[in-house]
Amino acid sequence: MLYGDRIYLRLMEEKDIPYKVRWVNDPDVRRTLNVDYPFSEVATRNWLQKVSADESRRDFIVCLVEKDFPIGYGGLVNIDFKNSKAETYMAVGHKEYWGKGYAADIRKRLLEYAFKELGMNKVYSYVWSENEKMINLNKKFGFVTEGLLREDVFYQGEYRNIYIMSLLKREYLENNLDPGSLIGERP
Repeated sequence: MLYGDRIYLRLMEEKDIPYKVRWVNDPDVRRTLNVDYPFSEVATRNWLQKVSADESRRDFIVCLVEKDFPIGYGGLVNIDFKNSKAETYMAVGHKEYWGKGYAADIRKRLLEYAFKELGMNKVYSYVWSENEKMINLNKKFGFVTEGLLREDVFYQGEYRNIYIMSLLKREYLENNLDPGSLIGERP
């Protein structure tokens, strides 16, 4: 598990399927994602069974430490050990926790895991060009915009521009180094 002060991330399990389905099917949440269609519990269960054995990804549920309650999800996909890079994704699914700093906590834990535990050299993220909150969050952690993928995703009748943003390990270490690891057993 990946522990922070207010949250922890644990690998997604079957008991988490109803939460993820509810979040992704919420139009306000889905609007921030690059997902255009609703999910069912059956399809999500099949997806989880397939990806849980995939070494190129880690899919986490984000829980509040205080309440031991799921509020979102995130992870690393396309983990490429040969080239030492991975794509990151995340969402706070419970809207009552939006704007309270939880997204920054999730981003911090995922970066620490990618760079310190998995030894990645680069973490990247695809971000809808209109998702200013995610763009600003990534910039806060030192991500740079590598490019714009013009009209790359078709969503609800329109093409979306997508930024690709990335952070290198040396940049992470220069800007975000914490004394001591926050990964592992909770102190």
